[in-house]
Amino acid sequence: MKKTTIVYLSTALLIGGTLSSHAVHAASQAEAGQSVVSSGFKLNPAIIKEYGGAVFELESLTATPQFTEYVISRNVPENMDPKMDRNIMLMNYVVMDSNGWIYDRIQAEDKMREKPDGTFDRYYKEKLGALKSKPKELIIKPYVGGNYDDKSTKLAQKATVTAKLSDTYPVKLDQGKIGTMTVTGVKFEKNRTVLTLSIEGETASIQNVGTWLVENGKALDLTRKELIGLKDGVYRYELEFPAVDRNAALQVMTKRMTPVTFLKELEMRIKLQ
Repeated sequence: MKKTTIVYLSTALLIGGTLSSHAVHAASQAEAGQSVVSSGFKLNPAIIKEYGGAVFELESLTATPQFTEYVISRNVPENMDPKMDRNIMLMNYVVMDSNGWIYDRIQAEDKMREKPDGTFDRYYKEKLGALKSKPKELIIKPYVGGNYDDKSTKLAQKATVTAKLSDTYPVKLDQGKIGTMTVTGVKFEKNRTVLTLSIEGETASIQNVGTWLVENGKALDLTRKELIGLKDGVYRYELEFPAVDRNAALQVMTKRMTPVTFLKELEMRIKLQ
């Protein structure tokens, strides 16, 4: 196990292979008229993918009416091609389904463990939102890129993009090479303020990270984020913030980002029906 390589995963890790008999059983339930999503299932596919000598194994995929969770182990050799090694360290992941719906992370853990034979590997466990609308497949897509374009700190002013908010929408923000984000409206309520955004393409879940409502120059803390719709490849999100004075000087703030490269050779599609 290469001890110096640490992989930071944001959504999921991609590996390939075929599903076990557990998947066949889950699919047969669906064919009988019972939704595998509403009833819940757990797969132990033992799917293995190799990348430059590093071995990744999808050990389990669990779905309940409340969440989706997977566990991946990985073993990285001491001597790897430097570019591949760098890609592993910088890789992040988008998880989407066959309907195009993207699933955001709820929580994750990344730890070392000792195996029964005395050797060590790392495992990564990630919890996502519940599967939506009975998808046929879950698609796990690794990528590199999508970083703030100033590397000194994620809050660096050099990467900041702002736009004033008024009563006229849409308001478009240029996020650099990754694409654009559009504010389509603001709802002012007694206990909260809700921004609605639209972002086109598979990088939507990356682009909406690091977006704030700014009141009189102060960035407010995000209290909720939810994907509320998808149509023709355009994702619609709600971002919730504390209540504000609608007559105050209001801005939306986000970040310019570097382009995203999806690693197609590592893409995996997990059959769910």
